[in-house]
Amino acid sequence: MGLLALSVIFTVIMRYCFSLSWKEVSEFNITLFAFTTFWGLGVCILRNEHVVIDMLYNKLCPPVKRCLSVLNYGIVLAVDLIFLRYSWAYARKAGVQISQGMEIPMIFMYGIMPVCALIAAACIVIRIVEFIRAPLSFFETGENGDPQRDGAEEKER
Repeated sequence: MGLLALSVIFTVIMRYCFSLSWKEVSEFNITLFAFTTFWGLGVCILRNEHVVIDMLYNKLCPPVKRCLSVLNYGIVLAVDLIFLRYSWAYARKAGVQISQGMEIPMIFMYGIMPVCALIAAACIVIRIVEFIRAPLSFFETGENGDPQRDGAEEKER
């Protein structure tokens, strides 16, 4: 993310102060942005930072919470595998073109999607295994009503 920020700042300064623009750098920025966005999907899954409304979930007993968590991530895995299938097909089909900026095959840019979908799938499987192997106390609701999903409160006790 730091490299992306520096690169964007550099291109803005060069464009507005010196009227210089490089299509290669702009294309690199777009590619780097796409990679960080799709790679962030796996990181959000591992850190449990996706958006969730859990008013009803918090009222359930721990065994049901475990089943719902596994089911939830199973659905996320199914969607991710569909994304993987179609992004791979798209990358293979459109990847034969040569990019105008960096003059490399577009498979290197479009290939970001299926690679990151594989990373996300691995992260989803890791979370599902964690849910299955976790003790039921992992799914209990804490004092403030929030579930102890990351287990930090258990480690402090």
